[in-house]
Amino acid sequence: MRSLIRFLLKFKTLFFFLLLEVLSLAMIVNYNQFQRVHFLSSSNIVVGTLYNFSNSVSNYLSLSSVNQSLVEENAELKYQNEKLNIQLDRLRYDTTYVRRNEFAEDKHFIFRTARVVHSFTNLRNNFLTIDKGESDGIQKGMGVINEKGVVGIVYDVSGHFSVVMPILHSEAKINAKISGKSNVGTILWTGHDVRYAKLKEVPQYIPVELGDTVKSSANSAVFPEGLMIGTITEIERLNNDFYSIDVKLSVDFSSIKYVDVIEFRHKNELDELERKEVSK
Repeated sequence: MRSLIRFLLKFKTLFFFLLLEVLSLAMIVNYNQFQRVHFLSSSNIVVGTLYNFSNSVSNYLSLSSVNQSLVEENAELKYQNEKLNIQLDRLRYDTTYVRRNEFAEDKHFIFRTARVVHSFTNLRNNFLTIDKGESDGIQKGMGVINEKGVVGIVYDVSGHFSVVMPILHSEAKINAKISGKSNVGTILWTGHDVRYAKLKEVPQYIPVELGDTVKSSANSAVFPEGLMIGTITEIERLNNDFYSIDVKLSVDFSSIKYVDVIEFRHKNELDELERKEVSK
């Protein structure tokens, strides 16, 4: 306190002078129109400058959060752009997607489009890996097709990926029929040429001709009836009253890019009903 008093006494003349200056300035501004206008104009400029400076500092300090928001927005835009590019590529590659989807809807099936990330066609038991799994609604046993026809059946799933057992697998068996015929046979791969499979269990009393088409049958809850499998290229009569039929597959397994996984909407209901019948 004493130091403050000594400081005031030491500079009392200066403080008194400054006080008189302020009083004089106030009187000039209050009692002179011209000076008051100029003072207010100058004070507005000063205040505006201070406000601009304050806003600039505030904006500068908030740049970090703004940049983070822009980074997140940019990442989301890149993600959405990639999704659109994939969908556009999908539609360019597969011009029949819309028609097949309508076909599946009519048959009470749901399509889920997936991209093939790995594929093998040079093994005895080949497989495909797709980029959709349990989190996308994919389950074991679902049918898999593409724009050319039947591909195979989902064999195993993880959270975000699935393994597909294609027709080109020793254990793959697909119910099939010759177009226009009611009888059902089975498509099997012999393990030789990836372009061909065998149609088994077709009796010889059924008229079969070269060029007949083989399609998925109604005797399945995996595929809609009528999906293309292939075309008959060779017919042999066996001694057991059945044919041995060579079928050229409609799907080119060496160039698959996208597939559709098919879910039968009423499969659980059908399975439950069949279990009840079997247990009787």
